[in-house]
Amino acid sequence: MPLLLIAFFIADLLSFAYPFIAYYLYREWDRYRDTINEDYAERCLYGAIALLLFILLGKMLVKVLLSKRRKGEDEPHLFHAGKRSTIKRPDGSVINVEYYGREDGQPLIFVHGMNANIRNWYYQRKYFENRYRIIMMDLAGLGKSTRPANKDYSLSKMAADLHAVIEHTGAINPILWGHSMGGMTILTYLAKNKAVSQPSIKGVILQHTTYTNPVRTIMFRHVMTAIQKPVLTPLCYLIIFLSPLLWISRWMSYLNGNAHIMTRFLTFSGTQTQQQLNFSTLLSTMAPPAVMARGCLGMFRYDVTNELPAIQVPVLIIGADKDRLTRPDASEYMRKHLPNAELIVVAPGNHQGLLERHREVNAAAEKFIERLSSANVLA
Repeated sequence: MPLLLIAFFIADLLSFAYPFIAYYLYREWDRYRDTINEDYAERCLYGAIALLLFILLGKMLVKVLLSKRRKGEDEPHLFHAGKRSTIKRPDGSVINVEYYGREDGQPLIFVHGMNANIRNWYYQRKYFENRYRIIMMDLAGLGKSTRPANKDYSLSKMAADLHAVIEHTGAINPILWGHSMGGMTILTYLAKNKAVSQPSIKGVILQHTTYTNPVRTIMFRHVMTAIQKPVLTPLCYLIIFLSPLLWISRWMSYLNGNAHIMTRFLTFSGTQTQQQLNFSTLLSTMAPPAVMARGCLGMFRYDVTNELPAIQVPVLIIGADKDRLTRPDASEYMRKHLPNAELIVVAPGNHQGLLERHREVNAAAEKFIERLSSANVLA
């Protein structure tokens, strides 16, 4: 999302500046330690040491200050695929696909958001794999999927990749579940394939996503819309140009806690655990800055507003009352304009509701899936 891109860019610049500030303080100490300004020199030394410790260990303090303890919470962690395959695409990218659960179960295909990868579905994989066939894809340039040679990160390209995954896996009557940009990918796929309906796609779950250019449905949307062309678009190209340096500073931001601060206030509502905050921040850090920037450029051209009424597939929309990256009214708009849609709003919740409110999210999704299965049996 554009706001997340800006936040991480600021965090990266700060992280890049910290070593220079620490070095400057050290030089001040060395310069004045044997003069009448010895007290000043001592303060500079303490400041340099404190800043160095923050650079290396800041995330430990930030996690404690910005998170809550939730007794008995299952903490997310990186997991390995039991089975995986790859799909070579015409644009040169290779899409990573991973499989979990029962091979004879109802297929659920998961599509993650822009600054994440398959691992963001930790709680959903664990909850559903005992009863369903779980198919997860990494979007191009993220996770274990490679970048397209033509640098195309449009929603149309991602929708085509999703279509390739459906065909490659042989998924029959799948239910598609998308988070954030993953939801945009699914909506683009349905909009571009108007013939797709039941039973080709049994149902769709759209979580914390939108139907149009996200600058129009984000926090500070009027300002963000106004600065898209003069500020945000050039910023994306600047991030692409500086990507190698920014990726180094991105990992510095992860270590010093700057990235955790941005992740906390933009994607969580305040009830997240330390590990949930760290896990989400780690996934964001693993996303190459250039891929995030090109993804934003692709989202600037995204809009399926006019196609919503033609999408007949049953849809469950999952919103959050405190979502800063996709305001709740975007979910309400989709509910009104998708012919066969229902909406639930998790509270308190933000853009990472699939982690922070995973119990409510999974329970609602399970009811939706079971209802679709029951309707199919009755038919």
